[in-house]
Amino acid sequence: MKLIVVGAGSSGLGVALAAARRGWAVLLLEAQDIGGGTSTTSTKLVHGGVRYLESAVKSLRYADWKLVREALQERAWMLRSHPQLARPLPLVVPVRQLWERLYYGLGLRLYEFLSGSHRIGATRWLNPTTLYAHFPTLRAGFVGGWQYWDGQFEDRLYAVHLALFLRQRYGVEVRTHARVVAVHPAKGGIRVEVETEAGLRYEEEGNWLINATGPWSDELRRRVQPGVPARLRLSRGSHLVVPRSALPIEAGFLIPRTEDGRLLFVLPWKEGTVLVGTTEVEEGQPAWKVPVSAAEEAYLRAYVARYFEVSEPLPVQARFAGYRPLVGAGRGPSARLARRHVIEVWPHLRFVSLLGGKWTTFRAMGEDTLQALASAAGWVLPPGETVECIVPDLSELEALCQAYPQPAVPGEAFCEGEVRFWRRLGWAQCPQDVVEGRWQLHLIDEQRAQRAVAALQARWADLD
Repeated sequence: MKLIVVGAGSSGLGVALAAARRGWAVLLLEAQDIGGGTSTTSTKLVHGGVRYLESAVKSLRYADWKLVREALQERAWMLRSHPQLARPLPLVVPVRQLWERLYYGLGLRLYEFLSGSHRIGATRWLNPTTLYAHFPTLRAGFVGGWQYWDGQFEDRLYAVHLALFLRQRYGVEVRTHARVVAVHPAKGGIRVEVETEAGLRYEEEGNWLINATGPWSDELRRRVQPGVPARLRLSRGSHLVVPRSALPIEAGFLIPRTEDGRLLFVLPWKEGTVLVGTTEVEEGQPAWKVPVSAAEEAYLRAYVARYFEVSEPLPVQARFAGYRPLVGAGRGPSARLARRHVIEVWPHLRFVSLLGGKWTTFRAMGEDTLQALASAAGWVLPPGETVECIVPDLSELEALCQAYPQPAVPGEAFCEGEVRFWRRLGWAQCPQDVVEGRWQLHLIDEQRAQRAVAALQARWADLD
């Protein structure tokens, strides 16, 4: 059995993991870099979904309850699977009034209860002294806050490490900067035409084709079946990165209700920074580079200023935005759509689409995709090998760093050995793949990232 999986973000990696651990051959094709699309523009949370729990309670929708329970289980697995890149994170919901203390306390204790044996920390009440110690610039008027636990992870690097693990342990073949431009039926399977960035074309055949392209899923569906109606609605979420000196926090901070019905997060992030997000703006067509609009930046700045005493203008070091692929129809607010996934199978074409979903449940999404494929084909899906750790063997990286310890670019701690490793064994085909996909500098400081890309570009030919 050979699967061709299109998309090396969270969805595609989840399918590849589910298939590879059962001994299936997997070819993973990615049009850009690993995790380089919507999977690198998340809020960096590994979470069950507090917002969806509230929706489940109010609407009594079983699907929302199931989504939260599943996500809480998968949250625990992600934190175990790569503890260097995924860590528990305390978050605080501030409270001004008695009814808020009762309302949020009940909801967050239920959230903890639903995690069962997968609980990662206790929910507790913070008195005003403790609350303001955690958030020294928080505006006056809060009587305390509820602290609960979720997780935080480095999404792009987690994706790259997972791809390394899949290749090392199961022989999964990963090709980046390889765009699927056409799909054709083949005897006993399906054939794809692939185009590289250099314009070279070649063909690959497999038994089944899995569409795991996130926001681009409808585009690939229409390549296979022209004229089919769209299944996705796209919501753009934007984030700002600010220095922690301008917004000092000691835990994550959740703004529980905005005027447009969203949650906003203020989160401690890498290298002394703070991550603020996210917005909810409906989009029509996806694009690879998604800008943060002036209106969205103003929206985030305004909400930070409502809750914190900050200098104006708030210094912003980096901005990034991406899409949430939401399965749904109609014209209602996209904020009301849950992040559940849907699997669409076209058995006569040997084509399966994994639509929607979120990072935290990527492993369950992959399992559900294979189960749907097996059901359509009339197979019994074997259990496969249990995987509890996806940390790859990085001994070759360590050896290259010892052999080439010189700084790769001026002013940064990354050495030449790292660049050589990522080029030779980590799918980096251009300086941006290293600076953004492995070092993640664009998520810390845009100007630092631009300088690093320029410096690396000047030396690129010598660092193979």
